Parts: sequence; structure tokens; C-alpha cells
Amino acid sequence: MAAPLGLVLGLVLVAAFGVLADAMDWVPDKSIELAQQQYDEAAAQRLRLWREQLQQLSGESLERQLRGVNQFFNDQVPFVSDAQHWQQDDYWASPFESLGTHGGDCEDYVIAKYYSLVKLGVPVDRLRITYVKALQLNQAHMVLTYFPTPDAVPLVLDNLTDRILLASKRTDLAPVYSFNAEGMWLDKMKGQGILMGNPNKLDRWTDLRVRMNRQGMDL
Repeated sequence: MAAPLGLVLGLVLVAAFGVLADAMDWVPDKSIELAQQQYDEAAAQRLRLWREQLQQLSGESLERQLRGVNQFFNDQVPFVSDAQHWQQDDYWASPFESLGTHGGDCEDYVIAKYYSLVKLGVPVDRLRITYVKALQLNQAHMVLTYFPTPDAVPLVLDNLTDRILLASKRTDLAPVYSFNAEGMWLDKMKGQGILMGNPNKLDRWTDLRVRMNRQGMDL
């Protein structure tokens, strides 16, 4: 027997409200208010756009989520070096700071994409913050990798390109090591790599998590 129309509509509204409520938690009002106080209205609006993007991507296919998150931050955050932006050699900015100050470098894109995808429901064990060497640029670089299975060749999300490609297709990158909230690995092109230890041994990762908590977000 078909369900009554009122019940169906009610379930749809409940589901829609759940998506909205989730995104409100991921980018809470207090974070947007803090951005307005600490930076300006343009900064607060960029955080609102981020929350709207997460609302739109919630419930979409994994492919759309990967592409949507990658494109959003590549478009919304202009590249600025740490030396120019923060007067430091290496500073890991939170998504709040990258969007708020309207700038970031490679690790800042990765952190923002990682946080967004985890909040959208992508399992942490499939995502890696990955240090590589950009061979053509001859410099250290950072990308986000997604592993469909533990032994798979990962997909690469990169601020240098909007295209999401298999790591085996990124011959311009040489993997070094990777980490997520669960561990650190000595990397290779395919599979999980060699487990090295706990990511909390990375001072910048620990500092980032503390700052994000103060900014209303939990990494």
C-alpha cells in the first residue's frame, strides 16, 4: 500500500532539515560571526558560501562530493605563500583562516578539503593528507588523496589542477609520506604504504586541531 502523501512529504522535510542542521554544525553561526568580527563581512560571506556548498553536496554521490569540494576551494582561495601571507616559513591554516583571509597555500587547500569531505561522510581511513615532491616545480607540495580501497591507486585532489586524476597519472608528483587523523604512512604510488606512527606527533597538526576547536570546528 502506498504511503500517504502527507507522510512522504513529512519524511522529505525531516531529511532536508537534517542536512541543513548538519551543515550548520559543520560551519556554525558562531564561526561566521567570528569571521565578521575578526576579518570583515566579505570573510563571513565566504564562510556562508562554504556552508551552502556543503548543504548542496550532502547526500550527493561520492564523485560529486570530491569534485565539488575540490573545485570550491580551488576557486574560493587564491594561492598565497606562507611567507607572504603569515610571515612564516610554514603555517597550517584552518579553513576558517583560509577563507577568512582569502588566501592560502597547498597545505591549506588540503586541510579545508579534508575537513569538508570528512564532514560529508567520507570515511577518514580513505582520505590522506599527502606530502609529495612536485617534480616540474622541483619543490615540496601537498595534495589530498582518496583511496577507494586500501590497496587501490588513490585519486589526487590538487590545487594545481581542477582535474581529479589517479596518482598513477600524476607523473609530475613523487609521493613521500601521508597522514590522517588515524595514522602516518611512508608513501608509495599504490596502496596504504608503511605505517609510521601517530599524526599527533606532528606539532603543526596538533596546533591546527586546537585552533579549529577555538574557531568552532572539530577536526
